[in-house]
Amino acid sequence: MSDTLPPDPPGTEGHADDIVEVATYEAKLPRKREFLPWHLPRKQFVRQKQWCKQISLMLDEHPLADSTLKYMGLPGIDLLDLRHFHSEICVNRNIGLRFLGFNSSAVPTDVEHTELNVSLDEVRRLSGVDPMSNVIGDNFALVARENSIASRKTLELGPFDVINLDLCDGFGSQTPGALEQTYYDAINSLLSLQARTKSPWLLLLTTRTDRANVNIQVLQSLIEIYNRNLDSCTSFREASLDKFAIETAEALRAAAGTEGGLLAVFLVGLCKWLLRLALAHQPPTSVELRSVIGYRVNRGSEHGDLFSLALRFTPTFAPITDPSGLANRPSTTPNECNLSTQVLNRVASRVDADKVLAENPEIKQAMTDATASLLVLARYDEEAYRAWLP
Repeated sequence: MSDTLPPDPPGTEGHADDIVEVATYEAKLPRKREFLPWHLPRKQFVRQKQWCKQISLMLDEHPLADSTLKYMGLPGIDLLDLRHFHSEICVNRNIGLRFLGFNSSAVPTDVEHTELNVSLDEVRRLSGVDPMSNVIGDNFALVARENSIASRKTLELGPFDVINLDLCDGFGSQTPGALEQTYYDAINSLLSLQARTKSPWLLLLTTRTDRANVNIQVLQSLIEIYNRNLDSCTSFREASLDKFAIETAEALRAAAGTEGGLLAVFLVGLCKWLLRLALAHQPPTSVELRSVIGYRVNRGSEHGDLFSLALRFTPTFAPITDPSGLANRPSTTPNECNLSTQVLNRVASRVDADKVLAENPEIKQAMTDATASLLVLARYDEEAYRAWLP
Protein backbone atom coordinates (compact mmCIF):
# COMPACT_ATOMS: atom_id res chain seq x y z
CA MET A 1 0.00 0.00 0.00
CA SER A 2 1.08 3.54 -0.56
CA ASP A 3 0.94 6.51 1.76
CA THR A 4 -2.31 7.90 0.39
CA LEU A 5 -6.01 7.45 0.88
CA PRO A 6 -8.10 6.05 -1.96
CA PRO A 7 -9.20 9.03 -4.08
CA ASP A 8 -12.77 10.07 -4.77
CA PRO A 9 -14.13 8.71 -8.05
CA PRO A 10 -12.76 10.80 -10.94
CA GLY A 11 -15.32 13.19 -12.33
CA THR A 12 -16.60 14.25 -8.90
CA GLU A 13 -15.78 17.28 -6.82
CA GLY A 14 -16.39 17.77 -3.13
CA HIS A 15 -18.10 20.70 -1.51
CA ALA A 16 -15.74 23.64 -0.96
CA ASP A 17 -12.96 21.30 -1.99
CA ASP A 18 -10.35 24.01 -2.32
CA ILE A 19 -10.89 25.33 1.19
CA VAL A 20 -9.27 23.84 4.26
CA GLU A 21 -10.20 25.79 7.36
CA VAL A 22 -7.13 25.61 9.54
CA ALA A 23 -7.66 26.41 13.17
CA THR A 24 -4.96 27.10 15.76
CA TYR A 25 -4.42 24.13 18.06
CA GLU A 26 -2.70 25.11 21.27
CA ALA A 27 -3.96 22.32 23.58
CA LYS A 28 -2.14 19.01 23.60
CA LEU A 29 -4.01 16.65 21.31
CA PRO A 30 -4.58 12.99 22.14
CA ARG A 31 -2.09 10.64 20.59
CA LYS A 32 -3.32 8.29 17.88
CA ARG A 33 -3.09 4.52 18.23
CA GLU A 34 -3.96 3.00 14.87
CA PHE A 35 -1.06 2.09 12.60
CA LEU A 36 -1.36 1.31 8.91
CA PRO A 37 0.61 -0.70 6.31
CA TRP A 38 2.42 2.38 4.99
CA HIS A 39 3.88 2.96 8.45
CA LEU A 40 6.20 -0.01 7.94
CA PRO A 41 9.95 0.78 7.62
CA ARG A 42 10.00 -0.15 3.93
CA LYS A 43 7.99 2.97 3.09
CA GLN A 44 10.66 5.05 4.80
CA PHE A 45 13.27 3.21 2.76
CA VAL A 46 11.55 4.44 -0.42
CA ARG A 47 11.06 7.92 1.03
CA GLN A 48 14.69 8.23 2.05
CA LYS A 49 16.67 6.10 -0.40
CA GLN A 50 14.75 7.07 -3.52
CA TRP A 51 12.65 10.20 -3.09
CA CYS A 52 15.01 12.31 -0.99
CA LYS A 53 18.10 10.94 -2.72
CA GLN A 54 16.83 11.80 -6.20
CA ILE A 55 15.61 15.25 -5.14
CA SER A 56 19.00 15.96 -3.58
CA LEU A 57 20.90 14.79 -6.65
CA MET A 58 18.75 16.97 -8.90
CA LEU A 59 19.26 20.02 -6.67
CA ASP A 60 23.01 19.39 -6.50
CA GLU A 61 23.20 19.46 -10.29
CA HIS A 62 20.54 22.13 -10.86
CA PRO A 63 20.11 24.52 -7.90
CA LEU A 64 16.73 26.20 -7.59
CA ALA A 65 16.50 29.62 -9.20
CA ASP A 66 14.25 31.07 -6.50
CA SER A 67 15.33 28.98 -3.46
CA THR A 68 11.87 27.46 -3.07
CA LEU A 69 11.08 23.79 -3.72
CA LYS A 70 7.71 23.59 -5.48
CA TYR A 71 6.00 20.27 -4.78
CA MET A 72 2.75 18.56 -5.80
CA GLY A 73 1.63 15.34 -4.15
CA LEU A 74 -1.09 13.11 -2.79
CA PRO A 75 -0.35 13.25 0.94
CA GLY A 76 -1.96 11.13 3.63
CA ILE A 77 -3.70 12.93 6.48
CA ASP A 78 -0.51 12.98 8.58
CA LEU A 79 1.54 14.70 5.84
CA LEU A 80 4.52 12.47 6.63
CA ASP A 81 6.16 13.00 3.24
CA LEU A 82 5.97 16.78 3.55
CA ARG A 83 7.39 16.69 7.08
CA HIS A 84 10.28 14.53 5.88
CA PHE A 85 11.04 16.63 2.79
CA HIS A 86 11.01 19.78 4.88
CA SER A 87 13.52 18.46 7.43
CA GLU A 88 15.76 16.45 5.12
CA ILE A 89 15.77 18.68 2.04
CA CYS A 90 14.59 22.19 2.80
CA VAL A 91 16.13 22.76 6.24
CA ASN A 92 19.45 21.19 5.27
CA ARG A 93 19.66 23.34 2.14
CA ASN A 94 18.12 26.48 3.62
CA ILE A 95 15.41 26.60 0.96
CA GLY A 96 11.67 27.20 1.19
CA LEU A 97 8.82 24.80 0.45
CA ARG A 98 5.58 25.47 -1.43
CA PHE A 99 3.22 22.56 -1.89
CA LEU A 100 -0.10 21.60 -3.39
CA GLY A 101 -1.72 18.41 -2.16
CA PHE A 102 -4.82 16.44 -3.15
CA ASN A 103 -6.64 14.47 -0.46
CA SER A 104 -10.35 13.72 -0.15
CA SER A 105 -10.08 14.29 3.62
CA ALA A 106 -9.75 18.00 2.87
CA VAL A 107 -13.52 18.02 2.27
CA PRO A 108 -15.08 19.40 5.49
CA THR A 109 -17.65 16.60 5.66
CA ASP A 110 -15.00 13.87 5.79
CA VAL A 111 -14.51 12.18 9.17
CA GLU A 112 -10.72 12.63 8.94
CA HIS A 113 -10.96 16.33 8.12
CA THR A 114 -9.92 17.40 11.62
CA GLU A 115 -6.81 15.23 11.60
CA LEU A 116 -5.76 16.65 8.27
CA ASN A 117 -6.40 20.19 9.51
CA VAL A 118 -4.17 19.64 12.52
CA SER A 119 -1.39 18.21 10.35
CA LEU A 120 -1.71 21.02 7.83
CA ASP A 121 -1.53 23.61 10.60
CA GLU A 122 1.62 21.96 11.97
CA VAL A 123 3.35 21.82 8.58
CA ARG A 124 2.39 25.38 7.66
CA ARG A 125 4.06 26.55 10.88
CA LEU A 126 7.39 25.05 9.83
CA SER A 127 10.13 27.47 8.82
CA GLY A 128 10.19 28.46 5.16
CA VAL A 129 6.81 26.96 4.23
CA ASP A 130 5.05 29.26 1.76
CA PRO A 131 1.64 30.41 3.07
CA MET A 132 0.19 29.64 -0.39
CA SER A 133 0.77 25.94 0.34
CA ASN A 134 -2.47 23.99 0.58
CA VAL A 135 -4.16 20.59 0.53
CA ILE A 136 -7.48 20.51 -1.34
CA GLY A 137 -10.29 17.99 -1.56
CA ASP A 138 -10.33 17.59 -5.33
CA ASN A 139 -9.50 14.25 -6.85
CA PHE A 140 -6.11 14.42 -8.59
CA ALA A 141 -7.64 13.26 -11.89
CA LEU A 142 -9.61 16.53 -12.07
CA VAL A 143 -6.38 18.31 -13.02
CA ALA A 144 -7.42 17.32 -16.54
CA ARG A 145 -10.77 19.14 -16.34
CA GLU A 146 -10.44 22.68 -17.63
CA ASN A 147 -11.58 25.32 -15.09
CA SER A 148 -11.90 22.78 -12.25
CA ILE A 149 -10.53 23.83 -8.88
CA ALA A 150 -7.79 21.21 -9.23
CA SER A 151 -6.79 22.60 -12.61
CA ARG A 152 -6.85 26.22 -11.44
CA LYS A 153 -4.77 25.52 -8.35
CA THR A 154 -2.26 23.49 -10.37
CA LEU A 155 -1.84 26.32 -12.89
CA GLU A 156 -1.58 28.84 -10.06
CA LEU A 157 1.18 27.05 -8.13
CA GLY A 158 2.98 25.18 -10.95
CA PRO A 159 5.15 24.28 -12.70
CA PHE A 160 6.62 22.08 -9.96
CA ASP A 161 10.09 20.81 -9.14
CA VAL A 162 8.73 17.53 -7.77
CA ILE A 163 5.44 15.76 -8.54
CA ASN A 164 4.79 12.78 -6.26
CA LEU A 165 1.87 10.59 -7.33
CA ASP A 166 1.59 7.90 -4.67
CA LEU A 167 -1.37 5.91 -6.00
CA CYS A 168 -2.60 3.09 -3.80
CA ASP A 169 -5.14 1.88 -6.37
CA GLY A 170 -2.62 1.59 -9.20
CA PHE A 171 -1.90 3.99 -12.04
CA GLY A 172 -2.98 1.45 -14.65
CA SER A 173 -6.22 0.35 -13.01
CA GLN A 174 -8.65 2.66 -14.82
CA THR A 175 -10.26 1.81 -18.15
CA PRO A 176 -9.25 4.45 -20.73
CA GLY A 177 -12.23 6.57 -21.75
CA ALA A 178 -14.63 5.02 -19.23
CA LEU A 179 -14.41 8.02 -16.91
CA GLU A 180 -14.70 11.71 -17.62
CA GLN A 181 -11.24 12.25 -16.17
CA THR A 182 -8.58 9.58 -15.69
CA TYR A 183 -5.05 9.46 -14.33
CA TYR A 184 -3.85 9.25 -17.94
CA ASP A 185 -5.57 12.54 -18.81
CA ALA A 186 -4.24 14.15 -15.65
CA ILE A 187 -0.65 13.11 -16.43
CA ASN A 188 -0.99 14.40 -19.98
CA SER A 189 -2.22 17.76 -18.67
CA LEU A 190 0.54 17.91 -16.06
CA LEU A 191 3.25 17.23 -18.63
CA SER A 192 1.93 20.11 -20.74
CA LEU A 193 2.15 22.40 -17.72
CA GLN A 194 5.62 21.13 -16.83
CA ALA A 195 6.80 21.78 -20.39
CA ARG A 196 6.88 25.47 -19.43
CA THR A 197 9.71 24.96 -16.96
CA LYS A 198 13.32 25.64 -17.93
CA SER A 199 14.73 23.35 -15.23
CA PRO A 200 14.79 19.58 -14.73
CA TRP A 201 12.05 18.15 -12.53
CA LEU A 202 11.14 14.84 -10.94
CA LEU A 203 8.11 12.63 -11.28
CA LEU A 204 7.79 10.13 -8.42
CA LEU A 205 5.13 7.60 -9.38
CA THR A 206 4.03 4.77 -7.10
CA THR A 207 1.74 2.13 -8.58
CA ARG A 208 0.52 -1.42 -8.11
CA THR A 209 1.78 -3.81 -10.78
CA ASP A 210 -0.23 -6.97 -10.16
CA ARG A 211 -2.79 -8.25 -12.66
CA ALA A 212 -5.77 -7.19 -10.53
CA ASN A 213 -4.59 -3.57 -10.70
CA VAL A 214 -3.61 -3.36 -14.38
CA ASN A 215 -6.50 -2.78 -16.77
CA ILE A 216 -6.40 -5.12 -19.78
CA GLN A 217 -6.79 -2.25 -22.29
CA VAL A 218 -3.94 -0.36 -20.64
CA LEU A 219 -1.76 -3.47 -20.72
CA GLN A 220 -2.47 -4.02 -24.42
CA SER A 221 -1.47 -0.43 -25.20
CA LEU A 222 1.75 -0.75 -23.22
CA ILE A 223 2.56 -4.06 -24.94
CA GLU A 224 2.20 -2.30 -28.31
CA ILE A 225 4.48 0.52 -27.16
CA TYR A 226 7.07 -2.02 -25.99
CA ASN A 227 6.80 -3.98 -29.24
CA ARG A 228 7.50 -0.91 -31.39
CA ASN A 229 10.92 -0.64 -29.81
CA LEU A 230 11.60 -4.33 -30.36
CA ASP A 231 11.06 -3.65 -34.07
CA SER A 232 12.85 -0.31 -34.35
CA CYS A 233 15.65 -0.18 -31.76
CA THR A 234 18.47 -2.70 -31.83
CA SER A 235 19.90 -1.79 -28.43
CA PHE A 236 16.44 -2.07 -26.83
CA ARG A 237 15.81 -5.46 -28.43
CA GLU A 238 19.21 -6.78 -27.33
CA ALA A 239 18.71 -5.53 -23.76
CA SER A 240 15.18 -6.97 -23.70
CA LEU A 241 16.48 -10.36 -24.75
CA ASP A 242 19.32 -10.25 -22.24
CA LYS A 243 17.29 -9.03 -19.23
CA PHE A 244 13.82 -10.48 -19.82
CA ALA A 245 14.23 -13.12 -22.58
CA ILE A 246 11.89 -11.05 -24.77
CA GLU A 247 12.95 -10.55 -28.39
CA THR A 248 9.77 -11.03 -30.42
CA ALA A 249 6.11 -10.01 -30.26
CA GLU A 250 5.21 -13.60 -29.38
CA ALA A 251 7.69 -13.72 -26.51
CA LEU A 252 6.42 -10.34 -25.33
CA ARG A 253 2.81 -11.48 -25.09
CA ALA A 254 3.83 -14.73 -23.43
CA ALA A 255 5.85 -12.83 -20.84
CA ALA A 256 2.92 -10.52 -20.07
CA GLY A 257 0.94 -13.62 -19.13
CA THR A 258 3.29 -14.43 -16.23
CA GLU A 259 3.61 -12.57 -12.93
CA GLY A 260 7.25 -11.59 -13.39
CA GLY A 261 6.83 -10.80 -17.07
CA LEU A 262 3.78 -8.62 -16.43
CA LEU A 263 5.76 -6.63 -13.89
CA ALA A 264 8.61 -5.94 -16.33
CA VAL A 265 6.40 -5.23 -19.36
CA PHE A 266 4.08 -2.94 -17.42
CA LEU A 267 6.88 -0.86 -15.88
CA VAL A 268 8.87 -0.55 -19.10
CA GLY A 269 5.74 0.22 -21.12
CA LEU A 270 4.54 2.82 -18.61
CA CYS A 271 7.87 4.64 -18.64
CA LYS A 272 8.00 4.51 -22.42
CA TRP A 273 4.49 6.00 -22.57
CA LEU A 274 5.68 8.91 -20.43
CA LEU A 275 8.77 9.24 -22.60
CA ARG A 276 6.68 9.41 -25.78
CA LEU A 277 4.49 12.17 -24.33
CA ALA A 278 7.53 14.18 -23.25
CA LEU A 279 9.31 13.81 -26.59
CA ALA A 280 6.19 15.01 -28.40
CA HIS A 281 6.48 18.46 -26.82
CA GLN A 282 8.09 21.28 -28.77
CA PRO A 283 10.88 21.49 -27.90
CA PRO A 284 10.99 17.91 -26.65
CA THR A 285 11.72 16.91 -23.05
CA SER A 286 14.18 14.14 -22.30
CA VAL A 287 13.29 11.53 -19.66
CA GLU A 288 15.60 9.34 -17.60
CA LEU A 289 14.39 6.62 -15.24
CA ARG A 290 16.63 7.19 -12.24
CA SER A 291 15.43 4.61 -9.73
CA VAL A 292 12.95 1.72 -9.29
CA ILE A 293 12.16 0.36 -5.81
CA GLY A 294 9.41 -2.12 -4.99
CA TYR A 295 8.00 -4.40 -2.32
CA ARG A 296 5.18 -6.88 -1.76
CA VAL A 297 1.72 -5.76 -0.65
CA ASN A 298 0.19 -9.19 -1.25
CA ARG A 299 2.27 -11.64 0.77
CA GLY A 300 1.43 -14.39 -1.68
CA SER A 301 3.05 -12.56 -4.59
CA GLU A 302 6.09 -14.17 -6.16
CA HIS A 303 7.48 -10.74 -6.99
CA GLY A 304 7.05 -7.20 -5.72
CA ASP A 305 3.61 -5.85 -6.60
CA LEU A 306 3.99 -2.18 -5.67
CA PHE A 307 6.75 -0.07 -7.23
CA SER A 308 7.96 3.47 -6.94
CA LEU A 309 9.52 5.03 -10.04
CA ALA A 310 11.69 8.14 -10.01
CA LEU A 311 11.88 9.80 -13.44
CA ARG A 312 13.83 12.96 -14.17
CA PHE A 313 12.47 15.16 -16.95
CA THR A 314 14.97 17.52 -18.57
CA PRO A 315 13.75 20.17 -21.03
CA THR A 316 15.70 20.74 -24.23
CA PHE A 317 15.92 23.95 -26.20
CA ALA A 318 16.90 22.82 -29.68
CA PRO A 319 15.02 24.62 -32.47
CA ILE A 320 12.57 22.66 -34.59
CA THR A 321 13.38 21.62 -38.12
CA ASP A 322 12.12 24.40 -40.42
CA PRO A 323 9.78 22.73 -42.96
CA SER A 324 10.33 25.62 -45.42
CA GLY A 325 14.10 25.19 -45.32
CA LEU A 326 14.86 28.88 -44.69
CA ALA A 327 16.43 28.07 -41.33
CA ASN A 328 18.89 25.28 -41.99
CA ARG A 329 20.52 24.80 -38.61
CA PRO A 330 20.45 21.04 -37.85
CA SER A 331 18.01 20.03 -35.12
CA THR A 332 19.33 17.76 -32.37
CA THR A 333 16.67 15.98 -30.32
CA PRO A 334 16.85 13.34 -27.59
CA ASN A 335 17.39 9.84 -28.93
CA GLU A 336 14.27 7.78 -28.16
CA CYS A 337 16.05 4.48 -28.78
CA ASN A 338 18.81 5.24 -26.28
CA LEU A 339 16.38 6.58 -23.66
CA SER A 340 14.11 3.53 -24.01
CA THR A 341 17.06 1.18 -23.59
CA GLN A 342 18.09 3.05 -20.44
CA VAL A 343 14.56 2.62 -19.07
CA LEU A 344 14.60 -1.13 -19.69
CA ASN A 345 17.99 -1.59 -18.03
CA ARG A 346 16.88 0.41 -14.99
CA VAL A 347 13.69 -1.67 -14.60
CA ALA A 348 15.82 -4.82 -14.82
CA SER A 349 18.05 -3.57 -11.98
CA ARG A 350 15.13 -2.63 -9.71
CA VAL A 351 15.62 -2.79 -5.94
CA ASP A 352 13.56 -5.09 -3.70
CA ALA A 353 13.06 -3.09 -0.48
CA ASP A 354 11.85 -6.16 1.45
CA LYS A 355 15.03 -8.06 0.54
CA VAL A 356 17.32 -5.15 1.41
CA LEU A 357 15.75 -4.68 4.83
CA ALA A 358 15.71 -8.42 5.57
CA GLU A 359 19.41 -8.76 4.74
CA ASN A 360 20.59 -5.54 6.40
CA PRO A 361 19.40 -5.21 10.02
CA GLU A 362 21.21 -1.89 10.46
CA ILE A 363 19.34 -0.35 7.53
CA LYS A 364 16.04 -1.74 8.80
CA GLN A 365 16.73 -0.26 12.24
CA ALA A 366 17.58 3.13 10.74
CA MET A 367 14.36 3.13 8.70
CA THR A 368 12.37 2.06 11.78
CA ASP A 369 13.84 4.85 13.88
CA ALA A 370 13.24 7.42 11.16
CA THR A 371 9.61 6.32 10.76
CA ALA A 372 9.09 6.46 14.53
CA SER A 373 10.42 10.01 14.63
CA LEU A 374 8.07 11.08 11.84
CA LEU A 375 5.08 9.46 13.51
CA VAL A 376 5.85 11.20 16.81
CA LEU A 377 5.71 14.52 14.96
CA ALA A 378 2.25 13.48 13.76
CA ARG A 379 1.13 12.72 17.36
CA TYR A 380 1.48 8.94 17.37
CA ASP A 381 2.78 7.03 20.37
CA GLU A 382 6.31 5.75 19.75
CA GLU A 383 6.16 2.84 22.17
CA ALA A 384 2.90 1.66 20.66
CA TYR A 385 4.40 1.92 17.19
CA ARG A 386 7.43 -0.17 18.04
CA ALA A 387 5.22 -2.78 19.73
CA TRP A 388 3.02 -2.90 16.59
CA LEU A 389 5.89 -3.67 14.22
CA PRO A 390 6.12 -7.30 13.07
